Amino acid sequence: MGGKKITKLAFALDVRTKDEAIKILDSIDQKIIIKIGYSLFIRYGKEITSYVKEKGFELFLDLKLHDIPNTVYNGVKSAIDLEADYLTVHALGGKDMLQKAVEAKQGSNLKLLAVTILTSHDNEYTQFLGSKYSLDQLALKLAKLSVETGIDGIVCSTEEVENLKKNIDKQFIAVVPGIRFTQDNKDDQTRTATPVEAKKKGADIIVVGRPILNAEDRNKVINKILEQIK
Repeated sequence: MGGKKITKLAFALDVRTKDEAIKILDSIDQKIIIKIGYSLFIRYGKEITSYVKEKGFELFLDLKLHDIPNTVYNGVKSAIDLEADYLTVHALGGKDMLQKAVEAKQGSNLKLLAVTILTSHDNEYTQFLGSKYSLDQLALKLAKLSVETGIDGIVCSTEEVENLKKNIDKQFIAVVPGIRFTQDNKDDQTRTATPVEAKKKGADIIVVGRPILNAEDRNKVINKILEQIK
C-alpha cells in the first residue's frame, strides 16, 4: 500500500461535432483520459474513438450500459473492439447484468466502471424510486454489489468516496465527476467538489468538463488541475 497515490484526470469532451472535437484533441498537450459520451459517440462512433486512441489518449466510453445481461455482454465486447480503456455500466442493472459485463471483459485491459447514483440526483430521487434506502445507503449497496461482482471501479460523488472506501473491503477505482474550481459554479450538478477536495477524499480519477471546455487556454487549465492533484 506504500507509495504516493496517483490521481488521474479525465476530460469530458462534451461537444456536438467531430470537427470541434478534433480541433480540441489536437490542441491538448497532456496525454490525459478523454471521456466520450452519447453526443459524440452516437453520431460518430468509431470515427471519434479511433481518433482519441490515435492521438495517444486513454479512451473512456461513458455509455452507462443498462440492459438485459446478454445485450450488455455484447456491448462490452464491442467496447473492447474499440480499444476502450474505461467503460461505464449502470449498477441498477443488477447482479446478473454486472456479472455478464465482467465475463465479457475477461482477457482485455478494459476497466469497467459502475454508475450508482448520478451526481444530478439528490434524496428526492430515492423517494421517487420508493426506496427504503437513503441516497448514501443506496449508493453503498450498489457499489458493494458491483465491486464484489468484479467491476473495476465506481463512479460516485466526492461526498460518497470516503464512505465507499471505508465500507468496501476490495480495492476499486473511485471515479468522481462534478469537479469545479469553485463551489459557486455548479451548472446542473447538485454535488460538486474542487480537484483538491476530490483527491483528499480518495478519488482515483476526477472528471472535468466545462471548466476545461470553456477555458480560453485549455492546456493552462489542464496543467493547473494536474498540478493540484499531484
